[in-house]
Amino acid sequence: MKKFVTQFLSAVVLSGMTCTIAASAEDLTDNPNYKTRCKICHGADAEGKPAMKIPALKTRASKAEAELMKAIEEGNDTSKPKMPPFKEKLTADDIKALVAEIKALK
Repeated sequence: MKKFVTQFLSAVVLSGMTCTIAASAEDLTDNPNYKTRCKICHGADAEGKPAMKIPALKTRASKAEAELMKAIEEGNDTSKPKMPPFKEKLTADDIKALVAEIKALK
């Protein structure tokens, strides 16, 4: 019985971890941080703004997680328009969630 309970609890914990890691494109555009911090430049559906040379975020989905984290944390002052840094405005977990949701746009 003890072995069964241990296996059951392990399965519950692992399935919960899987659910929290999985992200979808809808998660990104529904994310309150996306709505307040990103939507203004990247668009309501993350489609970007070509006239302003702001890329659709799906074009960034194949980038490494670390590269996306750095871009959100540090911004990009060489792009036009410049992307501001969000390290002081978002928590590490908020940034990780945005990155997972961007990667789901593939």
